[in-house]
Amino acid sequence: MDVHCSSCGEPWDVYHLRHDAIFETDLDPTEAEVWRGLSLTERLSSRYREKFKVAGYEFGASILNVIHCPGFPKGAKPDPDKAALKAGIVEILGDDEDGIAATMEDFGL
Repeated sequence: MDVHCSSCGEPWDVYHLRHDAIFETDLDPTEAEVWRGLSLTERLSSRYREKFKVAGYEFGASILNVIHCPGFPKGAKPDPDKAALKAGIVEILGDDEDGIAATMEDFGL
């Protein structure tokens, strides 16, 4: 399943975001493995958000809500309608990452 960047529309594989994107940061492999075992909330703590930001990622309230990705054009801003829809989906579905991914994919978000 794919979800899309709110800024450029780039599709991102859900598995990659949930399991592999952390290895694109400057964390050593052991720390990245620890991240994979954290709760959904802990995965997006300010420390990890900063690590992802340096790697080019910015997420909303879920790792599946990609606001900016490494491929977004310089100066691109998120589409406000898509960003609002995605935030609402995450808010409604909470920790149900499979539901979030399926809903976003169904709507091309």
